[in-house]
Amino acid sequence: MTTQWFERTRELAVAMTRFYSLTDQAGERDFGPFLLGILRRWAYFQKHSEQVWLERTVGDPLVRDVVMALVKGRGSRTVILTGHYDVVGIENYGDLAGWACSPDELLPRLISKLQEVERRRGLSPDDLLALEDLRGGDFLPGRGLLDMKSGLAAGLAVLEHFSQIPEGERGGNLLFVGVPDEEIASHGVRTAALRLPDIARLHGLSLVGAINLDASNDPGSAREGQAAYLGSVGKLLPAVYLVGRETHAGSPFSGVNAALLAAELTRRVECNPGLVDQCEGQFTPPPVCLKMGDTKTHYNVTTPTAVWCYYNWQVFSQPTGAILERVMGLAREALEAGLERLRGAAERYARDTGQSMPPCGWEGRVYSFADVKRLALDRGGEPVHRRLEALEAELARDASLDAPQMAQTLTEVAWMESGLSGPAAVVGFAAIYYPPVHIGDEDVKGKHFKEVIARQVEAVSRERGTPVRVRPFFPGISDISFLSGRPDKNEIDTLAANSPVWTWRTGFDYSVSAGLDLPAANIGPWGRDYHQRTERVYMPYSFEILPELVWRVCEELKE
Repeated sequence: MTTQWFERTRELAVAMTRFYSLTDQAGERDFGPFLLGILRRWAYFQKHSEQVWLERTVGDPLVRDVVMALVKGRGSRTVILTGHYDVVGIENYGDLAGWACSPDELLPRLISKLQEVERRRGLSPDDLLALEDLRGGDFLPGRGLLDMKSGLAAGLAVLEHFSQIPEGERGGNLLFVGVPDEEIASHGVRTAALRLPDIARLHGLSLVGAINLDASNDPGSAREGQAAYLGSVGKLLPAVYLVGRETHAGSPFSGVNAALLAAELTRRVECNPGLVDQCEGQFTPPPVCLKMGDTKTHYNVTTPTAVWCYYNWQVFSQPTGAILERVMGLAREALEAGLERLRGAAERYARDTGQSMPPCGWEGRVYSFADVKRLALDRGGEPVHRRLEALEAELARDASLDAPQMAQTLTEVAWMESGLSGPAAVVGFAAIYYPPVHIGDEDVKGKHFKEVIARQVEAVSRERGTPVRVRPFFPGISDISFLSGRPDKNEIDTLAANSPVWTWRTGFDYSVSAGLDLPAANIGPWGRDYHQRTERVYMPYSFEILPELVWRVCEELKE
């Protein structure tokens, strides 16, 4: 292979980065048509205009598109190249926000800003590394350049080169799939998964594998970043609605502060190594709290009645039912510990002051969301069922609400309709489930896929003098969960019963991804500090080695 990838890949990456496609905003809506316009200028698509098109996302309160581009050759074997084009916000760039999406203009300004901070008060170790990287010339900064428009650029460079091979000499097919909404709810790849069977039938394609081009973050020497990942970590968002018994602040022992119960729960979950999953020597990060807030809407001197919490929980193999039971167990411990602490404090306060205190004899109870909804329906019958359905539909029409916000409202209403009282905890799931992806050797198609990647990684590493590794799991959640994840029916039943917004926001027909029978891996660029103002991509690997590796893997898979 004699193609020099660097200049074209860099050109595509910078052009796409300049188009600010913030998730859920106008730029994301407009990026699909923008990219479609770029592709339609290629000679191949001027001749085959029907093979590049947009697919409107389904079940999505917002208007946005999946970009599909198919280059055909001999035979039916087809490799999918995919990645997301949405990016996170630029608020953390401060006064550099105006250049956040213009990599070449941002580079000298960011260096100057870091140097200024260094002179005034010194830099943190992370910022010192960023300054060193940017001065060295091999890193280029920009919002979304690493996460993940450099990956998209590598895929497009491969697709473009394939399209330029003479018609009779192209073997197999490449299908590029650019998706929105990876940063929040993956509406894009979920739509792609639903459409792929029809696309394959229409064009006579046999889908042999998918390469996700998402980026990896490597704070070290590239050992972690320069890698092909043969699987992807899964993710759940367990959510807990903690209910206390409100009381006036002047009589704190006459009630149970829900904030105390939430604190006890989060103390048990936050960064707990005992909640880590592991597989093939890899470990998930421990769970962390992403939200903890009470339901009060204004100031008064009454303690909060309820607190809503949810936790980022990554998995390799733990089933959803086991996670639900684990969180319910932790909630039970938290209630017991919180109530015991309250009783002890009341006894000491009574002893120290000589005052008599309420007995503090409450007993905490823990329910799944399915339990509470069933109790609400048993109590209120069909009218409650209709109210909950209507409320979910109404909330779903409000594009300003995310899935956890909808889940909170529906949990609150189900709780009120159930007639239950606190102290208690209600445990469910508040966001889309990302199933883990792991290619086992018992899967013949997957085993071949793994062997091809390993062979080409070894060849590129040897020929280019650039060490690239094969690793079992991509460390961050990724869209390949919806192309290759295969949760069983029991897991889906548990999710559906305990996800308040399953019908409108978090439900997905996972049998579709299982039916695709599509092995998938992540092979993407690397850099440092994505989602931060010092987000930067390592150009020598990402613009040259990466497209070469992707090209070789695709060529062998299509044979």
